[in-house]
Amino acid sequence: MRLRKKYRDVQPWLDYFEMLQTYEKCGYLQTEPEKNEAYVTQPALYTLAGVDFSTRELGYDINMPYILKSVMYAVRRIRAYVGWQSQKGEVILSHPFAINVVTPDERHDLLFTILITSRRKWWKLWRWHDSIEVISYR
Repeated sequence: MRLRKKYRDVQPWLDYFEMLQTYEKCGYLQTEPEKNEAYVTQPALYTLAGVDFSTRELGYDINMPYILKSVMYAVRRIRAYVGWQSQKGEVILSHPFAINVVTPDERHDLLFTILITSRRKWWKLWRWHDSIEVISYR
């Protein structure tokens, strides 16, 4: 029988949250925990996701499967960061959360919104899953 560790190593999460705080100080990320949403610039989101792209090839669309999967991991981490920052993690994780992706220039035009909601799937009613919807404005 394999025993679990009594304490888990949370240092990688703290390092990631420190990096997100740096993004916030530089103006690439803006969090609003009271509204359950965050604003992030498109290049910052793709950098957090580890996606290598060219704007001519990609444009403003994230519907390519290999990009969408990487972006979703980054979006979930941003949601966890907002919960950690507000000290209301359970509330943030259980309610719908929106990440608004904006252009990097000063006007910050809205490109698309990624909406995360927790739902139960009919084949596993005892477990909650994240349902992610991308709303494009272009």
